[in-house]
Amino acid sequence: MSLTNQHEEKRDYIRMRMETQATLTLGNARVQCVCVDLSGTGMCLELKNELQIGDEAVVYMPSYQNKFDALNACIRIKRVMQDGDIYCYGAEIIELLA
Repeated sequence: MSLTNQHEEKRDYIRMRMETQATLTLGNARVQCVCVDLSGTGMCLELKNELQIGDEAVVYMPSYQNKFDALNACIRIKRVMQDGDIYCYGAEIIELLA
């Protein structure tokens, strides 16, 4: 790893950029969203619904290849940024679900 990479990425898990459709379930509500990036401990989600920091939800991302399982995880909202009518949420993965 070069010094440049060491300086740019100081996380325990590297973020993987993606644009994957996902379903967010918060209580009885299901909302479509986009997973913008994913790491070993968290993810960034874009959606039009307003959530609160500390909200817990279940996120489901289907697998597009049979050799990989879908991602089904309990998450907690940690950060929020707003750009017009789109919210970008930083979420911590609390638990991977079966």
